[in-house]
Amino acid sequence: MSDRSPARFVVGGYGSALGAVTLTDDGFGSPDDVALAERPSCVIVSPDGRFAYAVLENAVGAVAAWAVSPTGSWQPLGEQPTGGADPAHLALSPDGRWLVAANYTSGSVCVHPVRCDGSLGARTDLVQHEGPLGPVSDRQDGPHAHQVVFVAQDVILVCELGLDLVITYRIDLAGGLLTELSRAALTPGTGPRHLVLSADGHEAYVVGELSSTVTTCRFDGIDLQPGVSASTRLPGETRQNTPAGIVLSASGDSVMVSNRGDDTLAEVEVEGTDLRLDEVVSCGGQQPRWLALGPEKDQLLVANQGSDRVTVLRRGPGGWAATGGFAWPAPTCLALLPSA
Repeated sequence: MSDRSPARFVVGGYGSALGAVTLTDDGFGSPDDVALAERPSCVIVSPDGRFAYAVLENAVGAVAAWAVSPTGSWQPLGEQPTGGADPAHLALSPDGRWLVAANYTSGSVCVHPVRCDGSLGARTDLVQHEGPLGPVSDRQDGPHAHQVVFVAQDVILVCELGLDLVITYRIDLAGGLLTELSRAALTPGTGPRHLVLSADGHEAYVVGELSSTVTTCRFDGIDLQPGVSASTRLPGETRQNTPAGIVLSASGDSVMVSNRGDDTLAEVEVEGTDLRLDEVVSCGGQQPRWLALGPEKDQLLVANQGSDRVTVLRRGPGGWAATGGFAWPAPTCLALLPSA
């Protein structure tokens, strides 16, 4: 048995509530509804664990805040409109003072101040993406901002699926205004969805939702230089497939990517400046939207949206295998609640 303390998570999805669930050595317990929320598809937690935030992925998009409670319902701290449709991702600045969200359908990025009580202030900026569209006409019919990542206190990367770009912004920490610094163009039809940085921050690994690839990009703190790409699929796969989440392995020498359609997880090895598809395993469900390392680094947590279940996979002598999980309506994201 491990002496690890139980880990507690907030759960988001395409239902009508946020959940809280505990993971122990014996697996996940039963989740509890802790707050009403309409389609909270991406959830994050403040560094001190006192507050939780979520996008409300609707035609009139919003971001919402709650005060976290160890028991019972969480106190709602209000909502703010994002100025766009279907916000799909959000992130907090490292100091916790600014929240940035990506409006997917509108292809825009918004900024909100975070007040001392954890609530969100009115929007300070809204940047509308523009530029040549990618060639996949049914998915790249306009700009589609999909992920925002703080890579420094005042520097943000945004995955722009519709324009085949990763855009770098600087945020003015006094007024919450965004200034575009650079654009990295990926191969047309890639559809950049999510990225993760290497441990040293010098490489970004970008998931191509429309091309079923991972692309490595050299990153100097402002500019990305795209390099080689590797497929997330086994040779011969012909089903429609749209990769979603990506996570860096504990060792830092590979990334794991979720394949929706194939319903698999792909492990892509990082070999210097090269990438190589090493292994493809079952995700333990359908439509794996999100994945992350568990509290123990031989664990993977996968939100299988299509089968209404969050699944735990563990790496053993025979590779990754499902070892448990819990039911949740169309789960799309989990966030670890820091211990008190």
